[in-house]
Amino acid sequence: MLKIAFITAIIGLGLLVALLLKEPVFVETLDGLVVGEVISIKGIVDEERKFGSGKLLIVGDILVFCECSKNYIGLNVVVSGVIERFPEDLRVRAFSVKVIS
Repeated sequence: MLKIAFITAIIGLGLLVALLLKEPVFVETLDGLVVGEVISIKGIVDEERKFGSGKLLIVGDILVFCECSKNYIGLNVVVSGVIERFPEDLRVRAFSVKVIS
């Protein structure tokens, strides 16, 4: 019985790691995407607002929440993150925000 539990735990951890290490998909809009999908966005930050403990960046027409302190207004960035549901629509919770030249 202990061997079965151990094997089940190893398989479960393997599946979890496979899901977390999935490569992000580049998108230009959030239409047709589902909550929990890992994506990347590329564009210029049009606007940024203080929001709770982080900032709400607007890249094109996409809302991105990041827990960052740096100013990104007018910079060309690549954002990697996961889609989450906000009360009125979808937004991206950023894992990383990288400035590109």
